[in-house]
Amino acid sequence: MKYSTIGFSFRDLQYIVAVAEELNFHKAALRCCVSQSTLSIQLKKCESYLGVTLFRRTHHSVALTPESVEVVAFARIALEAAQLIKSHASRGTAGTADSRRTPARVRFKLARTVLDSKDQSRVFLRRA
Repeated sequence: MKYSTIGFSFRDLQYIVAVAEELNFHKAALRCCVSQSTLSIQLKKCESYLGVTLFRRTHHSVALTPESVEVVAFARIALEAAQLIKSHASRGTAGTADSRRTPARVRFKLARTVLDSKDQSRVFLRRA
């Protein structure tokens, strides 16, 4: 598998998830410890890179678009995978009996996350 340059970072994925969960740019910006304008600019860059509108914005509300539900699910998976990588590396379990079982556990945990995200995706969709 070849890896091409990705047009956004884990931080951008955190922004996407925060807005999806908060459904409010101000609260999401506070949660991410950035200004609202920084959050909005980064999300516009992500939308431009992906070629989809992630959020329907009005002066009074924010809602996920149907296209963004899957993006949010994958963003959560990527963030969880990064967390698993960090925790696995910091444990330093290489060469132990536990390390042989870890890849299977990680695959199971990520697969469960994918299924959970797809089951819960309908919660995020608001009918306009």
